Amino acid sequence: MQTSKSSKAEIVHKEFGRIWPVHLAAFTQLLIRLRRHFGGDLDLLLVLAVIGERTRPDEWTPELMTYQQLTRSKPERHRQIPINIQSVSDYSGIPRETVRRKVKALEKLGWVERDASGLIGVTPKAGKDLEAATDDSVAYLAALLEVFGSIPSLPNGR
Repeated sequence: MQTSKSSKAEIVHKEFGRIWPVHLAAFTQLLIRLRRHFGGDLDLLLVLAVIGERTRPDEWTPELMTYQQLTRSKPERHRQIPINIQSVSDYSGIPRETVRRKVKALEKLGWVERDASGLIGVTPKAGKDLEAATDDSVAYLAALLEVFGSIPSLPNGR
């Protein structure tokens, strides 16, 4: 059964009292854990996330990447579309100079690299170093999946 976006939103509104506490608890734990993985710097996390999200190739499909590939693959196997600092700033709302500083910090960690023209992409080292952060994100998503699976009005709900 396909559910339209508006009917899905209606279900979330209707079941908000059941969903919200699970989301709030799991999201709070996720933010606390991600903050630790990023040395207390949530802007550093956001800049890396924007770079990762905005550099995904157009041909991305879930079948192309497994969890193992995301955290351990060779860079040439899944090329990104590099992004510049201004684009990260525009998309995130973080001031350009702050983005520039965060990118320098990410470069020092080996989590991003720049090409000859200054365009930025995420390195495989980021996936390896942040595997525990990915596990924390998976735990958050699993908590949501569990609560959504308990809603009878959703497809596959119990």
